[in-house]
Amino acid sequence: MKTPKLLLNGLILIPIVCAIFALTGYRYFLHVAIPVVCGLLIGCFANKDVDRSRWLLVAALAFSIVGDWFLKHRNDDDMRFVYGIALFFIAHICYLAFCLKNGNIRLLLLFILLAGYLPFFIFRLMPAISDSVLQMAVLAYMLISCVSLAAAQGLRLSTMFARWLFFAGIACIVFSDTLIAVYEFLNEGKWLYDHLMTPTYYAAHILITYAVTARI
Repeated sequence: MKTPKLLLNGLILIPIVCAIFALTGYRYFLHVAIPVVCGLLIGCFANKDVDRSRWLLVAALAFSIVGDWFLKHRNDDDMRFVYGIALFFIAHICYLAFCLKNGNIRLLLLFILLAGYLPFFIFRLMPAISDSVLQMAVLAYMLISCVSLAAAQGLRLSTMFARWLFFAGIACIVFSDTLIAVYEFLNEGKWLYDHLMTPTYYAAHILITYAVTARI
């Protein structure tokens, strides 16, 4: 039986409700439930135009869950931070592969992003990171983030609205990660980190999921 359009569009309320409860009364299982539910929604209800490539998004969410665990449970262990970055790096590769299967990279946006992020890394982040392995991990992650965001702009989905929702989702990931870098390595932007990092992380999953599952 065909699932009603209203029900399909309403399913996105499930991770939204989880996010609200996670933000107002933090529980780690609610924090994890958001990408888990989003992965299930994409796996079961993705639009036909991304049917074959939807598992790349499910994989991205799975790697994000494990990477997030390492970041939240690193206990001052720098290698756990590197593991977390590596897993989120793989998640970005999955997002990038999904975008390339359904579109192309917008080179102008990529140039603009690199023109901003490379000087930021060279002159601000690199001097603040003493460990060379961590330096390379942060640089690699920054580069893949720029490429995946530029690819998200070139994504082809069924509607313009869906395309911009997906782009906004990847942009939220990049923004959230930038806040983490500024706070972790430069000890700046604590208010932004405390108030915007987690909400934008949740919003990223929800926007990406709605972009590929909603009948809009």
